[in-house]
Amino acid sequence: MRKSLSPIVACLLLSGCAAMYPRVEPTPTLLSCDGSKACVVPVNVACSRFYGCRLIVDNDLIVVESDRGKAQDIVWRLVGETQAQFPSNGIVLDNTDFQCRPKPETREFVCTDRHAGFGVFKYRINVTVPQSLFGPRGVPSLDPWIVNR
Repeated sequence: MRKSLSPIVACLLLSGCAAMYPRVEPTPTLLSCDGSKACVVPVNVACSRFYGCRLIVDNDLIVVESDRGKAQDIVWRLVGETQAQFPSNGIVLDNTDFQCRPKPETREFVCTDRHAGFGVFKYRINVTVPQSLFGPRGVPSLDPWIVNR
């Protein structure tokens, strides 16, 4: 009887711990950048004690609507976890239309889109948390999109 009861008790305990940290998935929205104002994408780094860290970006699709040949800066700004930072490859775009560089003093990463023409570009966001109460923490990357119209 005790042997059959042990797995049931273990499952109940584990399911109780999972309910303490429910994951609420954000609703993604479109960010339209037309050159009339700054194009800023907040990157929220949320860390919990037991489940590690994750990235949350409200704008998983950025649409650049400026004129062709007119450069547009896109800025990714870290919010949330204060120890989070962009590594040297914080934003990875494998296209020559984009020139990317970190701005570590402001916890930002900037990419200049030369907007040569229409295109759909997948990019990767990389973030690290080098110092925390639990030591260095890795953060899974995100792969959102940029569309040049």
